[in-house]
Parts: sequence; structure tokens; C-alpha cells
Amino acid sequence: MKDVIVVGGGPAGCFVAKLLAERGFDVTIIEEHAEVGYPVCCAGIVGMGGLEELGIKPGKWVLNELRGAIFHPPSGKPFTLTRGKVEALVVDRTSFDRELAIGAVKAGATLLMKTKCIDVKLGREPSVKVEGANGKSEIQGRLVIGADGPNSLVARRAGLFRAARYINCAQVEVLADVDPNTVEIYFCRSFAPGFFAWMVPAGDVCRVGLGTSEGQPMRNLFNFIGKHPTASKKMRGKKFLNLTAGLIPEPLTRKIYSDHVMLVGDAAGHVKPLTGGGIYLGLSCARLAADTAASALKGEPTAKALRGYEIAVKKKFDREFDFGMRARNLFKKLPDDALDSILELLAKPDVQSLVLKHADFDHHDALIGALLKKGPSLLRSIGLRKFLKFLKSLK
Repeated sequence: MKDVIVVGGGPAGCFVAKLLAERGFDVTIIEEHAEVGYPVCCAGIVGMGGLEELGIKPGKWVLNELRGAIFHPPSGKPFTLTRGKVEALVVDRTSFDRELAIGAVKAGATLLMKTKCIDVKLGREPSVKVEGANGKSEIQGRLVIGADGPNSLVARRAGLFRAARYINCAQVEVLADVDPNTVEIYFCRSFAPGFFAWMVPAGDVCRVGLGTSEGQPMRNLFNFIGKHPTASKKMRGKKFLNLTAGLIPEPLTRKIYSDHVMLVGDAAGHVKPLTGGGIYLGLSCARLAADTAASALKGEPTAKALRGYEIAVKKKFDREFDFGMRARNLFKKLPDDALDSILELLAKPDVQSLVLKHADFDHHDALIGALLKKGPSLLRSIGLRKFLKFLKSLK
């Protein structure tokens, strides 16, 4: 019997497996694909501060350094935010994920590739049913960690979904004329209702994608690429590579532990509410999961023994989730003209100074808190007519 079975060989799954294997636990990772890190629908951006905090040194998987962002309001009047220093890195997800997987194996974990989890049996002696090259088999373990993405089978079998909600995403790699050190963010309800579109320089190509709370993301993406008045002009040719689609889970829509079960990464809904980014937050929470699991495995890993995981996550990220979801729910309701007004404010020098003072790529709560504190004066500066229209849009 294994101590820990990790379902899913993505970043969070491999990281929690590595940390537990380093502590002497018998860990097996189950990965359904033939290659770690592929396929994936992800802009692939990680903050410098987050990597340092996690003890991960930049490697050959770094494709670009990001020093700033260009914001494109619906009206099409862009503005740039930058502090002139490297804030984040664009990564090759396949190489990044592979390095984490190699780290887990070197620590002593067993990695089973091309092995699909087809069912999970829970109870005092949980087991995972898998199907691989040698047919079907069953692996028993004391603790099952679901790292199997936003629509996690482990979470469903454990009854941990409360009211799971998602943003639907699509992304493609293209040749485009963009600044290699700048990410571009586009807001427009006709292309990305309830979310935004992005252009991220990634080595020789540019990752172009969007999220949407309405409609078909793939159709919206090709509409954006072909018809957006600014973005469409940056495209060079019509050669599309690595076309992918995926889901961004909404935080706080699922429980993250139960008897003999824990969730990490997208399976746990551990993503930034505003941007949907999950690499840093998923890895950080995976480390918290490893700490709790290591303690719980000294005895029986019951729900009571695993409750410390949720407490630790709330202690570190509760403000991030709370403030982020408030801002996210507000953003989803805004029509384009209200978005124009908000982004018009962010383009003002005094507001930009406030943003640059409090901005942290991996932690948004301080910035959101500062903006909320200044909110009344910011809204008044929009003007009475726009202010009333803004309030009406929130109903």
C-alpha cells in the first residue's frame, strides 16, 4: 500500500509529490498523458517573487522576461503600466512541468505515465483504479491527492464540489508583432464577455487567448484574432500552432479536503480570481498541503487531521480570494462603457502611481485594498453622469 497517490502530474501534483517524497513517504503520481505539461491551455506567466518564495530558480524553461503590460480598453485607447524591471517570466510549460516532475522522481516518487485514473474508491482504505499499457489495475494508498484539473474526478468522487463554476478559455500560438517584454491585455465584451483576451510573447511565437463567461471560447478567439481593430493588425500570417481549450475554475466553489482526500492546484480551485493564473497559487497551496499531509500521515489521515490544510490556505490567501472575488464579480457586470471609465482612471498618473506602489504580480489583495480605499474619490472623478451610469450597471 502506498502512503500517497497523486492523481495528475501537473505542477501542483508533482510539487506536492516531491515535498512528501523528500520526507520519506511512498508516493505515486498517476499521469494520463504521454508527456508531462502537454496539452495545456495556459498563458504560462509566473511572477519573480513567487518563484523566489517557492525556492524555484529560473531555468531553461524561461522564454521571455516581462517588464510591463499594455491595457487595451474597449474604446481602443491603450496605456502602459511598468516599473521598468522584470516582474514575471513567460515559461515553456512542457519544460517547466517536466522539471518539477523530474524533481519529484529524484526525491523518490514513482511517476506512471500514460496511466489514466478511471475511478476512485474512498473510505478507510482508498484506492485508485487506473488503465494503462498493461490494462486495468488498482492502486491502494492511505491518502489520495487530486491534482487532476478543474473538473477533477477525485473531487467528484469525494463529493467536494459545492457549486463549481468556470471561465471557458481558448488559446493559440501565432506569429505576431509584439514587444518581447510586454504582455497585452484586451477588454471587450463582444470578444471576451466577463473576462479578457491576452497576447503573451513566448519565444518565437505569441500566445493569443481569451476567457469568456458566455458563448463559445474558440469561436470568440478566432473572431478576436480576425476582427479586433488593434490585435488583428499585429498578426503575421494565419499559421496557428498548439490550439488548446480549457477551464479556469472559480475559487471557493469546492471543498479542498475530506477523509483520506486532498485537492491541489486547479482541482482545488486555487487560481487568482482576477487573472485566472494558477501556477504560483497552486504551487504555494501544494506546499501547504504537503505540510498538513505529512503531519496527518503520522496517524490516520481523516478529515479532522487534514482540516489544517484549509486553515493554512485561508490564513495565507483569504484576503486574496475575498478581495479578488469581489472585484471579479463587479467586473463581470460592467458594460464596455463602464470598463472604459474604470480603465480611463487607471491611465491617470496619480492612479498609476498608486497601482505601481502596491502592485504585486503574485498577490493582488494589497492593490485591490488600496483601490477600494480610494474607490469613492475615484468614482467621483469619473463625473456625475458616468458615476450614475456606473452604479446602474451594478444592479
